[in-house]
This record gives sequence, structure tokens and C-alpha cells, in this order.
Amino acid sequence: MPSLSRLVKGWCEMVNLKGNYASHSLRKTWGYHQRVTHNVGIPELMVCFNHSSQRQTLEYLCIQPEEIKSVYLNEI
Repeated sequence: MPSLSRLVKGWCEMVNLKGNYASHSLRKTWGYHQRVTHNVGIPELMVCFNHSSQRQTLEYLCIQPEEIKSVYLNEI
């Protein structure tokens, strides 16, 4: 049985999607949707990802300082 990463790469090839995608891409996308769609907090995601700090989770999910600043300004 092929690995999940090989399956993802094959699916991307089938639809001619350019880029470097693998199973890790699915993990990050899952985290993004948990946070944005389902309002799961960073502490909970930190545990799910087995990260040692919230900062690591923020960096992993590519949460930028601008996004954090907009929270304080209620722009989201």
C-alpha cells in the first residue's frame, strides 16, 4: 500500500496542481480549518500537534503578527 504522502502527490499530479504537497499539507490544512472554521483555540491545537509551545503552533499555522494585531483591533 502506498504511503499517504505518495497518494497526496499522485492526486496533485492528476489535477495538475503545482507545488510540493504531501501528508504534512493535510495536517496543516486540518489545523487551519479547526482554527478558522470550528474556532478551536491555539492551546487545544498545540496539544493535537504535540507542540511544546503555543508560539510553535502559531508559527506552524503561519499566523502572522498582522493577524494577531487585527484581533486586538476587532478587524476579523
